[in-house]
Amino acid sequence: MKNAPVYFALAQVRFNNLWALDTYAPGIQESFRKVGFPDAQKGVVSTFNLSPANMPSAGGELVPQQIPVVQATQHRFANMEKSEGFYLDQSSMSFQTTYYEDFEKFSKTFLKGLQIVSEAVGGLSYIERIGMRYLDAIFPKEGESLIDYLEASLLGLSDRLEGVTQYSFSETYTKTETANLLSRSIVEHGPVGLPPDLQPMFLTLQDRFSQLPAAKHATIDTDASVERRQSFDLAVVSKTLDAIHTEASNSFKASVTDFARKTWG
Repeated sequence: MKNAPVYFALAQVRFNNLWALDTYAPGIQESFRKVGFPDAQKGVVSTFNLSPANMPSAGGELVPQQIPVVQATQHRFANMEKSEGFYLDQSSMSFQTTYYEDFEKFSKTFLKGLQIVSEAVGGLSYIERIGMRYLDAIFPKEGESLIDYLEASLLGLSDRLEGVTQYSFSETYTKTETANLLSRSIVEHGPVGLPPDLQPMFLTLQDRFSQLPAAKHATIDTDASVERRQSFDLAVVSKTLDAIHTEASNSFKASVTDFARKTWG
């Protein structure tokens, strides 16, 4: 579509642990620089698991559990414009872009980055998960409504109640023979943004999204993946990406109306 509403796209592969990643990083950085990703940064990311359970003390009262935090080194390689980049840690690599054009270009760039990493470490051993995620921003024009763009089942009561909608959330999880598919729709009042699990944001949004007013809109969040341990093979990764992209595309098509598709061209 000429005016597709996608403002963020991500592809990720999880693979065998690379405990010696820092020793490979200089060579990986140089290879990424040569293919158009010269903005290299190194940081630390923290991950943690939340648990609502409390543990009883010796006296019987409930004591809140401490949340374990795991820190890991992350290497980031972005292009000069910071519109797309690779994120590499000891067990995964993702490619993210805010200037998504089409799946062919997106997939080709991601596979090139994965090839760079594999060759630098002497060949990856196996992969455990391959996934893709798309975020689409639905902003109706003046005189239009979200119901013109989205299937009614995704809007909840946001178009039926008075007042300013703070948020409305819809989520569907399905499993097919091809992939696991998580489809979300969030209706809220505010600017275009990223879900908490994708923050902080290191890339720059396109002007046509970042300059939209803080108004009522919807975000379609589509996450498709395959989780299966298998020997690393770039051709298999490519084929799997094709398959899960089809699942994600079908989910998006089921979420929007004919009017929306016609409007976006």
